[in-house]
Amino acid sequence: MVLKPIPMARIAVLGLRKDRQTIVSILHDLNAIQLEPLSKDVAALLRNERDDDTYRQVSDQLLRIKSLRTLLPPIQVVQCQKFGTIEQLLEKSRSINIDSNVASLEREKESLLTELKETENNIKLVEEFSFFPEDFNVLQLSFAHSYFGRVAPKNFAGFKQALEVNSQDVLLYSKEGTPLTHIILVTFPNFPPHALATLVQGYDVKLEAVPKLKGKPTELNQSLQNKKNQITQKINEIDKRLAEISRDHYIDIVCLEEQLEIENKKLEVADNLGVTSDSFALEGWVPKSKVDQLRDGFNEHAKGTLFFELETDENPPTQFDNPKRFKLFEAFIRFYSLPSGKEFDPTLIFGTLFPIFYGLMIGDFGYGLVILLVSRWVIRRVEGGKKNFNIMPTPLRKFALTILKPRQMVKLAKAMTPGAIIAMGLGFTFDLYFGFHPNVYLFSYLNTAFGMHLPASGAFFDPITGLRKLLLVAGYIGLGMVTFGLILGILNTIREGEKKHAIGKMGWLLFGWGVVLTGLALLHHQHVNPVHHVEGIGYVGLMLAGIGLMFYGEGVRAIMELPSIVSHILSYTRLVGILLASVILADVIDFIFTKTLHHSIPFIILGTIIIFIGHIFNIVIGVFEPGIQGARLVYVEFFSKFYHGNGRPFRPFGTTRKYTYDQYELAAKEK
Repeated sequence: MVLKPIPMARIAVLGLRKDRQTIVSILHDLNAIQLEPLSKDVAALLRNERDDDTYRQVSDQLLRIKSLRTLLPPIQVVQCQKFGTIEQLLEKSRSINIDSNVASLEREKESLLTELKETENNIKLVEEFSFFPEDFNVLQLSFAHSYFGRVAPKNFAGFKQALEVNSQDVLLYSKEGTPLTHIILVTFPNFPPHALATLVQGYDVKLEAVPKLKGKPTELNQSLQNKKNQITQKINEIDKRLAEISRDHYIDIVCLEEQLEIENKKLEVADNLGVTSDSFALEGWVPKSKVDQLRDGFNEHAKGTLFFELETDENPPTQFDNPKRFKLFEAFIRFYSLPSGKEFDPTLIFGTLFPIFYGLMIGDFGYGLVILLVSRWVIRRVEGGKKNFNIMPTPLRKFALTILKPRQMVKLAKAMTPGAIIAMGLGFTFDLYFGFHPNVYLFSYLNTAFGMHLPASGAFFDPITGLRKLLLVAGYIGLGMVTFGLILGILNTIREGEKKHAIGKMGWLLFGWGVVLTGLALLHHQHVNPVHHVEGIGYVGLMLAGIGLMFYGEGVRAIMELPSIVSHILSYTRLVGILLASVILADVIDFIFTKTLHHSIPFIILGTIIIFIGHIFNIVIGVFEPGIQGARLVYVEFFSKFYHGNGRPFRPFGTTRKYTYDQYELAAKEK
């Protein structure tokens, strides 16, 4: 099934200047129109006019309210507010007169936090260097420099020995331990500064100046702890006062911030509209299903506003219209290219075919189960709010987060989920469970116990012995996909009025079928000589007719690309090639493991390591290779037959509200 994007209508609105803000508010609350620059002929008759005073007032209040929200502790907002006019909004905003109080408390809190950090650092230093036997105040010498230092134990002996050369010019106190040796170093004027710098660099010593501390370590530590408690108590008191202010005003502030942002956005739009002394005009795109609702809103709230649907050949913006289960595949279409507003939307096709191709190329129950479980884990981890993946090995986690954001991981995991289920189903059919064949024992029991007639081999279909059939199936899939793509291309070009291109695509279709029928006849040892057999005349006739139509529709270029139609059909045999590569690799891994079981314990351990790492490697390949190749078969071999893309996204003018109500209740009157 193929759907088209939501049909769009190009509209124009002509109204009175006094209704300009009302019209813009209606458009915003409907959240369904993409505003566009006025047509050149219309724009030449109009001018732009900005309401600088209102815009400045709204911007100033928005900055003020944003600042207050940042400073106040948040509380849960469970109620919404409605503001009728900009004047009411500004009046409500100005009524919250807490700026000076909040700013004063915040400055005091910042000062206390700075003092608290300094105190905590001093406590840490005192604890680290508590081995110093004297009052720290004696280190505050006007004729010497004092340092706290840290050095690796392996470097301490050499550093100490180097200092002893100038022992009369330095004092050193130390406490050895792991992982660092702590030192207190006092250097006198006769000790050359450059010599100290050389020693510090050579022995990787970390030095810092001794802060102004008074008292012995034990007394000083208690004094600093008391000071820390006093500062913490003051900060808690400020937080309580801010929390009281927040309880009184935070809900209003959050609602005001949202509405001020909306009004700021609406004023920007209103100021860019074309106006005359008495009227204004605007143009845009709107879904056709919303046209009547928009017209009714104008009639109800801004009588006299004129509404026109314009005739245009311009491509409209694109808004997808897919079933909920297929919306996640829209990201894959955007990655390739957004469809233009008049094109077929291939999301449903991609969402149906990609999982089938993906599952077929894996074809193992065990691999499919692992991919399914990992996909569900990623989805639950991210959507549950836990965006860390610490359970994964660090290199793998870093690699994954480098190429994909958590949100993109979820989309990829959801896209792989149906493919993994298909892989499990095919794995049961092929009797492949990490390359092993347990169905043999299961089917033998079921046949004996219940008189069933299941295959004794355990497989309903063996991909190795049935390789010929699989290749034929892949070829038929390729023929069907290429045919379907060319039919869609023919319909597209006919709708766009490009009849010659439609004839050219018809030529590709006939030529492709002619080549395929000839190839099938040769595979079945049938005669294709057109001189002696009627069937041969038909095959050659299809190919010649196709070449003629291609030449007429697309010229010599099409003739030069004749082999591409065959390569695109045969390209689908990669479905079987990747499946076989995975099956054979799994079989080799299992073979090595089973052979080690007949040897000593070290060989068994080695075999266990090989089977574990080997299957992990095969699963990683199974995540990437089928995904890349499955997408490629759709993007290149299929989309190239009908899809142009280069569309532009539909971006309606509006805001998703959380804390405020729409100003205009627009009843849904969609038809």
